[in-house]
Amino acid sequence: MPITEKTRTEGPKDTGSAASLVSQDEQLAATVSAYLDGELTGQELAEFEALLRCNEALSREVAEMRRIDHQLTGIGADILAEPIPDALLEALSRPQRQ
Repeated sequence: MPITEKTRTEGPKDTGSAASLVSQDEQLAATVSAYLDGELTGQELAEFEALLRCNEALSREVAEMRRIDHQLTGIGADILAEPIPDALLEALSRPQRQ
């Protein structure tokens, strides 16, 4: 993601709403998504982390997204950890009738 001085220093544009930085810039949204998913490496990661240090509004927004991501990851984790009942596995392994 190219880091421009505009991205580095600006907060959300005054659009009359609480629009976020990420919602205003598709490239930034893709980069934030890749960052949160652990997909940035090397120079791209270093540049984005430098941007986070320079842009407090973006840093807060990314921290909030990370918090929400962690909460969503926990939803249903206890159910997913349960073993699948044998009766269900047997029913799924039977060939379907046509």
